[in-house]
Amino acid sequence: MEPGSELWIEPDKALRGLLSERRRWFRTLEVERKQEKLFELEILLKGLVRYSNLNNHPIADRANLLNRDFASELEVVRNALVRAVILIRSLLPEAEANVLHFQNYVETRLLSDYQRAQILSRAINQRTPIESLYILCYGLIDYSELAGNLLRLDIKRYQVFYYLEQMVAREITANRYFNPFRGLGFVPHYDVVRSPRITTIVNTIEDKEIKRMISVVVLLLFKLLRYLSLINAEAKDLAKLKDSLLIFSLINSESKILIEAFEELIPARFKEIGSSDGKYKEIIDLVDAFAFQLRVEMKKIFEFEIRDAGSVSDLKILQNGVARTRGMLTNIFQQAVIEICRVFDPDLQGRDIFKDFLSRLEQSLKLRRDIWLFSKVLERLEMVLAGAFAEGKLEPVFESANILRNFVYYYQNMSFSLVRAYDREEFQKFFDYLGGAPVEELKDQEGRAKFKREINSFRMFLDTTFNAINERVELKGIPFGTDEAERLLAQFLQ
Repeated sequence: MEPGSELWIEPDKALRGLLSERRRWFRTLEVERKQEKLFELEILLKGLVRYSNLNNHPIADRANLLNRDFASELEVVRNALVRAVILIRSLLPEAEANVLHFQNYVETRLLSDYQRAQILSRAINQRTPIESLYILCYGLIDYSELAGNLLRLDIKRYQVFYYLEQMVAREITANRYFNPFRGLGFVPHYDVVRSPRITTIVNTIEDKEIKRMISVVVLLLFKLLRYLSLINAEAKDLAKLKDSLLIFSLINSESKILIEAFEELIPARFKEIGSSDGKYKEIIDLVDAFAFQLRVEMKKIFEFEIRDAGSVSDLKILQNGVARTRGMLTNIFQQAVIEICRVFDPDLQGRDIFKDFLSRLEQSLKLRRDIWLFSKVLERLEMVLAGAFAEGKLEPVFESANILRNFVYYYQNMSFSLVRAYDREEFQKFFDYLGGAPVEELKDQEGRAKFKREINSFRMFLDTTFNAINERVELKGIPFGTDEAERLLAQFLQ
């Protein structure tokens, strides 16, 4: 099968029947916020399966996987199982849930082994969505209890994590009505792009095959954006922040499907169609560029932004990493939607679809300004260093270093996500140095000399980066204005 081709394959007759029956159940379901609950449940179920693959984890040291403690990963699994059970119970109507609870009591307490086996066989058939949901609920309860007990072990080796995840994955994929990997991967209850502008754009595409491909691509991009919407980067609890790793592992997995489709499937399909329309050549170039960007960005995210996030004990560091990762991926997926749709509607603006959208021009303007600010903060620090060291006074140095740290915090949260992947490593090295450089180092001559070298070297890098940003196509003919930047700089230097 071609990479990603399952996204374009229609379900067979038997599967269509299952999906139709589930839709009927969902229409009659009287539960508040049922779309949101079912969507979150699907994300957790898919995430639990994808999380079993360590290639979807941001683990740096893979040579010693068998010797490391998987307590953090196991806790993520346990938390996802507990949350999934809560969601399932909220989707079960009370009256039917009570009947099924009673049935479960009868099966486990009053019946003979033979009778239990007969009922279990019928349960495996899962004749209705309600039965299917109920069976899933009890299976996940068992695994959440097992995970809780495994967490009491002194050391949680990889095998403990692996075998639990394999059992959970089998439970999920064996479910008749709520296996999230069945069909096209889209569920009409919530996989809907509620944008009249995009609907109009897609409807203008005359070729049915191309219309279908563009529709699937846009749906998948919106689905990935919805995954990101479930990540709370502002959480004040370290465990809740680490729970987002399950979603990032799912995004990493589905991004690979998208990349393969963009690099192979879509160009091959367009070639089969044999269209000479320049729009389709433009689409091929766009999706190829997007696939390359996504591949590079995912690699950098796992290597820098959330690297070994499961082992991070500093809340602020993890918050920053999760927030930047969410911001970078949101930007990538939003840009892809807009650029693809703009092929068919050149007048389309980003904010026509996304209220928080930043165009490439706006991103470049913001990044250029903040890179200039960064350089000026370092320039001032260098001046303070020269004067203070000459006079033997360290108080001004400590004050300026504190200003620098405050600016770095601002920059990491406001602009770092806009830095292109191949520049991010240099920034991260400097952030790591600054975060690990103790004040005591400035008290001896060798430490001061090293600090001066690091500051000067990074300022030169920033100046080079500023000049490169100025050369971007979208900034051609737009000179750098210092008025706003000077006002911001004055605020930081107060």
